[in-house]
Amino acid sequence: MTGDRHPDTVIVDELTAFLNREADPSGADVVELLCGLISGSGRPLIDEAWEIDAEVTETRYGLQVAAVTADKYVVRVYQPTDRSADLSVEVLTDDGDDFGLAVTVDGRSVLDAMTFTWTSTVPPDLQLTKETRR
Repeated sequence: MTGDRHPDTVIVDELTAFLNREADPSGADVVELLCGLISGSGRPLIDEAWEIDAEVTETRYGLQVAAVTADKYVVRVYQPTDRSADLSVEVLTDDGDDFGLAVTVDGRSVLDAMTFTWTSTVPPDLQLTKETRR
C-alpha cells in the first residue's frame, strides 16, 4: 500500500479507479484485483478469530504438561513416562473431526488441512475408523 494512507482508503481508491476506467473490467479482472488488494492489506483471511488459552500443569510424577485450547482443538505437549518418545504432542478434538487441522514439524507437513471437504479423499480401505484410532 502507499504512503501514510489507511489500507481501507487505499483499497477503496484503487477499486474505484479500476471500476471507473474506460474499458469494462471482466469478472476475472475484478476478482484478481480484489485478491491482490486483500492480500496486500496484511489482514488475515479468516472468517472468525478463535480465543486461544494455554496452561501448564504437573503430572503426579512432577512432569509438566502444556495444554493449548483453540475452539474444538486441545493440543497437549508432555514428556511420556514410559520413554516411548522424548516428547509427545497430542491433538484432541471434541468430535473427532480433523479436516481443518494442519500439523508441521520444522516446516515439514505431517498433516495437511483438508478444509472445505465433506468427504475424505483417502480411499475407504485406508481410512481410520474409530476402532483403528484407539
